[in-house]
Amino acid sequence: MPIPVIITISGTQQYAQEEPETLEFVTEGEYTFEPGFASFSYTETEMTGMPGVRTTFTIEDGSRVTLIRAGAVNSTMVFEVGKKHEALYDLGVGGLLLGLSARHIGALLNERGGIFDLSYAIELEQSAQGFNSYHVEIKPRQEDAP
Repeated sequence: MPIPVIITISGTQQYAQEEPETLEFVTEGEYTFEPGFASFSYTETEMTGMPGVRTTFTIEDGSRVTLIRAGAVNSTMVFEVGKKHEALYDLGVGGLLLGLSARHIGALLNERGGIFDLSYAIELEQSAQGFNSYHVEIKPRQEDAP
């Protein structure tokens, strides 16, 4: 059963010939944990450029990550170190074909939350575009209450 959590996300995007851009935000969300499986989800805001989009990360055995976005943007992206996966990124007015190659997946998660890291190379229409990374901290919501 999902528990309410506070999710702190630091995401960095670096595209060819550009300086890295880092965005950090804190949001409320839901978290589920079972041995070998963890999932957290939250609703994107104006700050991320995708207001109202529901984002869900699922981590299986600490080595396979699925990122699902649903709403104005729709996509299912799969990440495994050493494997390239393709995904359709549907923007509602058209889609983009992405190539995703995970460089690092790190998960220190338990029943109460923890830390999750993901870094990957991204291709757009089979052309190298850059590198993205996420650092996520998940804490039970009630810990922040007085």
